[in-house]
Amino acid sequence: MDGILGRIVAIVLGLLALVGIAYAGYNGFQTHKAGVVATNLTQLITNARAGFSQGNNGYTNFTTANIAAMVTGGMFPTDMVRGTTLVDPWGNAVTLSSANNGSQGVITFGGGNAQTAKQCVSAAVGLKDYVTLTVGSTSFNQANLPDQATAGAACSATATFALTFQ
Repeated sequence: MDGILGRIVAIVLGLLALVGIAYAGYNGFQTHKAGVVATNLTQLITNARAGFSQGNNGYTNFTTANIAAMVTGGMFPTDMVRGTTLVDPWGNAVTLSSANNGSQGVITFGGGNAQTAKQCVSAAVGLKDYVTLTVGSTSFNQANLPDQATAGAACSATATFALTFQ
């Protein structure tokens, strides 16, 4: 009887350990998505600056309507491209536009109740080198960068990001 009880306890403890490992892996994957956002947008902004900022039109042609042509030109990180559309790591559509008479580019992503509030905060504090970053209805700029508290107040699972760069 003691042998059977010992085996049952060992099996239960083994299953609990597997659940713990799976949960830690899941949390790591969720945090990873916010890091992918920062990496992808940094690469996209670098490519957009090289491809648009020196032209006569500035960022005027940096629009969602021109995504197919920009995909052909290699503008985007490959994991953002789904055919002729762009998506963020949460599967939401990414839209592009220009602002300030074409002198700035705008990237809109997130929302759709796909990200967690924790991922939203990680993405907000991980993004750098922008003119403005709007998270939900809260705007940040280089003089007012988000931190854990301000990003936490702005973030939710449905918060949309709008990043404006020059």
